[in-house]
Amino acid sequence: MATVHVPILVGPMIEALVTPLLNLTADAESHWIVDCTLGGGGHTAALLKRLSERRELQKHKILAVDRDPSAVVAARTRFAREISEGRLQVIQSRMSELVDWVAEHPVMGLMADLGFSSDQIESGERGLSFMKEGPLDMRLNPEEGQSCREFLAVVRELDLVKILREYGEERFAGRIAGAIIKSRREKNLPKTTSELAHLITRAVPPAARHGRIHAATRTFQALRIAVNDELEELDSLLERVILRVKIGGCIAILSFHSLEDRKVKFGFRVNGLEPTTKKPIEPSEEEVRINPRARSAKLRLAIRVEENT
Repeated sequence: MATVHVPILVGPMIEALVTPLLNLTADAESHWIVDCTLGGGGHTAALLKRLSERRELQKHKILAVDRDPSAVVAARTRFAREISEGRLQVIQSRMSELVDWVAEHPVMGLMADLGFSSDQIESGERGLSFMKEGPLDMRLNPEEGQSCREFLAVVRELDLVKILREYGEERFAGRIAGAIIKSRREKNLPKTTSELAHLITRAVPPAARHGRIHAATRTFQALRIAVNDELEELDSLLERVILRVKIGGCIAILSFHSLEDRKVKFGFRVNGLEPTTKKPIEPSEEEVRINPRARSAKLRLAIRVEENT
């Protein structure tokens, strides 16, 4: 299946990742760049193209990883030639499971796009967005863990309030959680994305139902994070995986909401990385015009400068 995903901030991300490779000596061994979130393959494709453009870069390789089995299958078809040439490996894995692989290979760059790909959002059967009718699932890997509906069937109300407040920064977390738990008690828990979005809209005050963003946006964000253990995965990436990247290597992480961005900023600071810019890089007005999903993106870049102690 062809991808509909448009990668974000490709230029600055790819150039930052390639620069450490250009600084290696001519006789240096082949090194790796790891794409921890393959998704639609946009960043991997751009990186493959960049590595092919200069002779001194052509020996280096890419490991592309995703926990979504459909993304892996699609990439193995799309990049069949690059895989057969040994320029690319594609595997199914969580970010947290990469620690040993990165430790055992000369990795000079690592990138992660913490957003969902358009392919995933546009797939109604995933239930990731209220914009597409589908079952209340939300799992990146439908073969593991609880679906969103299964999660809502057992979560405690206080825990749900905390999730909506912390992961979604939802000011009406108490009202929304109460409405969800009430529907559960009445054996009328939503089964689809539209049913949940409708319940959320009814739960918030009338004045909040027609704001700049849909009333269900923050709740869906929070539930996606909870169902997929996204913050735990990010913590593992920041606390363990990036510490296996070689000294001088680049880490590039693209986030889409303040909770993730704060974690990335703090993780860089406490784990021996040197940011290459004072502030995160944001998309230009032109990029946002072409791809509205880029509007909240923030790219943080850092260089590994200290040995893991």
